[in-house]
Amino acid sequence: MVGLAPCTRPRCLPSVEGMVRHPTMRASDVDREAAVTLLREHHLVGRLTLAEFNERMGAAIAAVTLGDLARLISDLPPPEHLEADVEVIRARMAYEEARTRAALARPSASGVEPATSVLPAMPLSPPLPPVPAEVRWSAAPVRRPGDGWATAARGLRAAWTVLNAVTALNVVIWLLVAVAGTGVVYFWPVWVYGPAAAVLGSIQMIMWRHGRAAP
Repeated sequence: MVGLAPCTRPRCLPSVEGMVRHPTMRASDVDREAAVTLLREHHLVGRLTLAEFNERMGAAIAAVTLGDLARLISDLPPPEHLEADVEVIRARMAYEEARTRAALARPSASGVEPATSVLPAMPLSPPLPPVPAEVRWSAAPVRRPGDGWATAARGLRAAWTVLNAVTALNVVIWLLVAVAGTGVVYFWPVWVYGPAAAVLGSIQMIMWRHGRAAP
């Protein structure tokens, strides 16, 4: 790889020696990626703020020569120093994690389990008591003997109202035709009212008889 020293140690960071020795050599994608990796590691250990890291990362991606990349890391320690800082931070984090696990695994003097133990699930709400039979029966609608006749009577009254309205409309039309004509016009609205009135009258008579006979 042009501009980068080979890396043989585990988790080592890319070297920038080639960037400094050959500033006019054009940078490759591998060189830009190495510079971005180095800047990211410096940001993780606190040497670069987030804004500085974002600014320098954009410049590294747009770099043309190795000198452009070298200028972005000229004020930062070499990778070997950075790697030591990273290892110190990793060791400190591992120590804190091990101490936390040991504290959680050690039972307390009072015999109470650690706070991280899984809490038992809350019991479900008890089922509601069954509804008494008398309450269930009382909730059902009560039908009285006269409810059916009252509904039929209301329907019959509505039918009479509709029939009278239709007949009145036909009578008005017959009058207009009779006035406009020269001769006598047959009174045809009688055939609109007569048959329907006979049917409704029969139904009303039957209802009246059954209503009188009902207890």
